[in-house]
Amino acid sequence: MEPGRYTVILEPTAAGMLMLRLMGDLNARPADEGRSYFSRPGGGNRIGEKLFDERVTIVSDPAEPDAETASFTGEGLPIARTPWVVNGILNRLAYSRFWAERQGQPPLPPPPNLIMSGGGASLEAMIQSTERGVLITRFWYIRGLNPRTLAYTGLTRDGTFLIEGGQVVRPVNNFRFNQSLGEMLKNLEMLGQPTRVAASENSSVGLPIVVPALKVRDFHLSSVSDAI
Repeated sequence: MEPGRYTVILEPTAAGMLMLRLMGDLNARPADEGRSYFSRPGGGNRIGEKLFDERVTIVSDPAEPDAETASFTGEGLPIARTPWVVNGILNRLAYSRFWAERQGQPPLPPPPNLIMSGGGASLEAMIQSTERGVLITRFWYIRGLNPRTLAYTGLTRDGTFLIEGGQVVRPVNNFRFNQSLGEMLKNLEMLGQPTRVAASENSSVGLPIVVPALKVRDFHLSSVSDAI
């Protein structure tokens, strides 16, 4: 199968592996310094701007059932439920103690877990609604490319399938992807029910990540890979 821009359906684990990377980008300092997707042209950050599809809400909460974490950081800062993105609008960014003092803001720890809102679509309904696309199970070797665009690259793994006429018809070769997570979260077509996933590349439990399956248009599968 040739590389290109495809409608893709990301199973929850694949979606979670990408959203895990987004957690580290929710940081005020690189945004304020002009080094981030969340930097405002001319200076400052984009808190308060609508950046993603309006169905995207992302929170962290140490008391979330089945995604519990410590309620304080190693420095002793309390961790409370925090809405990072609300209906597609950037709501908060993390502030270290140093950067909070520099900017005159209260410190805010980075997200200890990630809970993303979903929709009512089943994986089967996503497949049935797709005339031609690719079903992706997992990724690996995910690396950052450009923090200004939230661009990441990586490889598909453990099951990549062609969808035609609303059905999974055959397995296909693996791909390398080059994709902006910001564009991905703008190009959502359908969302499934949020579920807890193991989002690390080695399948260890890792940080609690609760995300839905995602149907996304124009996902950039940039080249064919021999990965297995």
